[in-house]
Amino acid sequence: MAANYPLPTTLSLQTQFVGLKLDELPTPSLILDLAIVKRNCKAMLDVCSTLGVDFRAHVKSHKTTELSKLQVGPAGPAHFVVSTLLEAEHLLPFVLQCQSQGRASSILYGVPVSQSGVPRLLNLARKLAPGSISIIVDNVDAFLKYHQQAPDADVGVYIKIDTGYHRAGIETTSPKFPELVETVVQKVGENFKGFYSHYGHSYGGSSEDDAATGLIAELRGLEEATAAVPKEFRGKLVLTVGATPTATAAQNMLSHSSKAGEFEELLGKLKEKHTIELHAGVYPLLDLQQVATHARPPTGHAPLSKTAIGSKLLVEVVSLYDEKEKPEALISAGSLALGREPCKSYPGWGIVTNELGNKHNDVYDERGEKIGWIVGRVSQEHGILTWEGVKAQMKPLTIGEKLLIWPNHACVAGAGFGWYVVVDSEKGGDSIVDVWVRWKGW
Repeated sequence: MAANYPLPTTLSLQTQFVGLKLDELPTPSLILDLAIVKRNCKAMLDVCSTLGVDFRAHVKSHKTTELSKLQVGPAGPAHFVVSTLLEAEHLLPFVLQCQSQGRASSILYGVPVSQSGVPRLLNLARKLAPGSISIIVDNVDAFLKYHQQAPDADVGVYIKIDTGYHRAGIETTSPKFPELVETVVQKVGENFKGFYSHYGHSYGGSSEDDAATGLIAELRGLEEATAAVPKEFRGKLVLTVGATPTATAAQNMLSHSSKAGEFEELLGKLKEKHTIELHAGVYPLLDLQQVATHARPPTGHAPLSKTAIGSKLLVEVVSLYDEKEKPEALISAGSLALGREPCKSYPGWGIVTNELGNKHNDVYDERGEKIGWIVGRVSQEHGILTWEGVKAQMKPLTIGEKLLIWPNHACVAGAGFGWYVVVDSEKGGDSIVDVWVRWKGW
């Protein structure tokens, strides 16, 4: 299917952009800071290693081979979760490479499998080591339809548990839950891998304790699910939990969190019988939604603040309306570049950073100040910057000036672009060092 969504060659993009300065780029452009992304990836791998849990990297947020490799590191297991079949197909060459090198590597299709997608999954499974592809199910009828297509497939099966997000998954209190577990175990035997939860409503949290409570609730929810597994099943179950706020909250468990003791006790008990796995996706990039959860402290070894946001949007001022009582400016990016997802910590669609000469522009920062330019409104192709604060303190903008914007939601902002333009703040941060092509399609 990838051939139906042709991508530009990396070489042609590198020839065009590498060596340019940020202010020489066309707008809008999607910028990724390599140094920040590497730090965020390393922090996640470090905490999983310290806690003695596995990690599964979600690739849907960035859809690039380069960042997928950074998520799993240069050695050790390379396990992934995807939201589209095309993501899995693009990961295939790297997973094959890992397996040829003896690295444990696998792909989990992280949404309930569609019947039309089964042939593509089976095609992937035939090319990889046995058991390298897994699916999730949450409905017995859907599972049986899948099994009719693939009765002998060496494909793992996880059951998705709804631990409160209410988007997908089956609740352990559902009268259909015991039947689903029994049917899966009966049909696939040891290819039943375990239980999966996505705690997506953790984005609504506002503190470290909120995120930690969510992580503990997920683990307890999957612990409850294991009670339905028939006693004759002899495999070791995987309990895979996460969403970036809860997975990143695991880093608090190594230090000062009030929930650390409860988490340590629960984790130790579960690890005696099961394999515990964290999964997360947007954490290498981060965004204003994630910062608003306050799932980690804003300072320290792995801070959760605007300085840890690894992807930004380069935009250009195309018109000015500073004569208005509330000054405004028109920029060359709207909902197709930024998305329309709100952030609970402020009323806009993006915040102008304090980079590229735009100093002292902090809106709703850790001290609660409300001064600076935000993307106050968006249309399809353009956005309206609005000045937040006293007009007399306004930082003037000029026609043609280029600005960097922190997006509300990095996953959605990335969807409008074909590639990331990569800078490295450890090497100055104002020159292009690489270009990473994003995968397209479903």
